[in-house]
Amino acid sequence: MRKTVWAAAVAGALFAAAPAFSANASAPDAPKPAEIGTVIKAVAPYGTGSLKMLFISAYDASLWTDATQWSMRAPFAISMTYHFACDASDIVDRAVDEMTHANPNLNTATIARYRTLIAGLFPAVKSGDNMTGLYTPDGTVRFFHDGQQTGEVRDPAFAKAFFGIWFSPDTSEPGLRAKLLHLDT
Repeated sequence: MRKTVWAAAVAGALFAAAPAFSANASAPDAPKPAEIGTVIKAVAPYGTGSLKMLFISAYDASLWTDATQWSMRAPFAISMTYHFACDASDIVDRAVDEMTHANPNLNTATIARYRTLIAGLFPAVKSGDNMTGLYTPDGTVRFFHDGQQTGEVRDPAFAKAFFGIWFSPDTSEPGLRAKLLHLDT
């Protein structure tokens, strides 16, 4: 039981966070993921932030884009380097929870479809692992784990819901959103 409770708490840190989290710290300078180099030419991230749970860093996130201002009309990538291990099922559960938090109008059938999609994309992670989601304006999202592609989804509605975890005004982690998007807080 304690392991399940701990895993659930840790999973919350993966794809956005519960209110106990803080994104006040900036992430260390992140190296550009090689897998985004053919799409994004920027040499430095657009924005960075760290997600912390109490005093533990959950992950460092970097937003990459060539646009002068982030939008879903230009290619971008979010890359995260994790600081702990977590099962794939916990990542999937938390991602779906955060997608529905950011967009409460998602219906049950859509949520179930997204859960199935995500389950095929995300492996378990350990400390030091990197996950990257690369978006192109045609609505395609390619997912990578440590530089190796884990899958691709061609669905603009899915892309909007998935990246809403970090970029929706209704995200559960507005501090991290502000860091990634250079917003005044």
